[in-house]
Amino acid sequence: MSLNSARAEMPKDLGRGCRKAYWFVIPQLGILSVVWSFGTTLDRQTPGAGLLGSLNVAAYVAWLAAASSPFAHAGALAISHPQWEAGFAALILFLVVLGARALLEERSASDATLGATVVLQAVLAPISLWMLHDHLLAVLLVLVAAQLAALHNRSSAIVALTLANCALFVWLAESEKGPKAIQVGLAYVAFQLFAFFVTQAAYAASESRRELLRANRELQAARTLVAEGARAHERLRLSRELHDIAGHKLTALKLQLSLEVRTQAAAASTTLPRCLTLADELLTDIRTVVSAFRQEDTIDLRAALLSLNPGIASVSVKFNVEPDAVVADIARAEALVRCAQEGLTNALRHGGASEILVTLSRNEQGLVLSVEDNGVGYQSAEPPLGNGLRGLRERLEEFQGVVSLNRRAPSGCILRAILPELRPG
Repeated sequence: MSLNSARAEMPKDLGRGCRKAYWFVIPQLGILSVVWSFGTTLDRQTPGAGLLGSLNVAAYVAWLAAASSPFAHAGALAISHPQWEAGFAALILFLVVLGARALLEERSASDATLGATVVLQAVLAPISLWMLHDHLLAVLLVLVAAQLAALHNRSSAIVALTLANCALFVWLAESEKGPKAIQVGLAYVAFQLFAFFVTQAAYAASESRRELLRANRELQAARTLVAEGARAHERLRLSRELHDIAGHKLTALKLQLSLEVRTQAAAASTTLPRCLTLADELLTDIRTVVSAFRQEDTIDLRAALLSLNPGIASVSVKFNVEPDAVVADIARAEALVRCAQEGLTNALRHGGASEILVTLSRNEQGLVLSVEDNGVGYQSAEPPLGNGLRGLRERLEEFQGVVSLNRRAPSGCILRAILPELRPG
């Protein structure tokens, strides 16, 4: 609902109380729209990435409910002042680490770093539980379990969460009587399993959506490339037809007219010389058209490259394609488009880049395609040789081309592909 529609739906005859409610509702709509936009605009963003990620907002509400619970029965519990301080310090630190993990995930931090934040939360949750003596604080363990879906290697986090649940059962055994301790403990474990499977499904759906968007961009680029190749092939066919049929016939007509002019040289008529001039001019025009078609017998890569733009609001993707940066056949054009596609995918998914520049130019070496980004780059001494980069090298080697991946100052990477000119013979 927009601001104008919210105003339109307000009753006109209500008094001051309705105006107060109106000014309360509109900011909430704005906040919800911001949260929704964060979850739907970025195809590279996972459900748990960003402070206002769709899952993180729910986590903040759950943390607030758990953190406010000890105040409800503060007078009924014999908790010393140091215990209050330690318990709420653990609670505040848990929230800080939760937000830090969201920011790190948004910036495509390593799996080890994300795992360390989850393990730290698994340690802080039972500390707050033991200090504040409120089993509702076990909700924090549910939040920890929900974050396991963001990790590829979950072994350390699962061990920490298991130990935290053991501490929960020990505390419940001391604070609750009879089978209720087991019932409450099993209920929290069930909530943790439910949270994990739900968030895992959300991450899988997000990954499927990213793959679908990537496949759609690839399909659009391939369709543009095929269309451009078809146009180039049609121009070549027309130039051949004009040269082989119309050009030869006009040449024969010109020869016949020249012969007729010489045999009737004594005649005073100017019709035949005029026809000979027109035939000569028409033959020149056809040769000019054929030459123009031959010059345009190339594939323009600009449209195909532009179709790879992911269209992400928070990422600036610029394309700089020189006018003379064209290729002669569709196979070489596809090789360059695949290089640009791989560079964009790596910059968005692994680099967390906010600025990407795709450049296609021509120099003495041939066509040069480069993809620069300001992401996190790579940490190893040598560039990682994954399946994508290996496939690009194999593809360009068919045309005696080379591809390289290097660091970019002050941050990010540069993927550069060089495709030599196609020389006849």
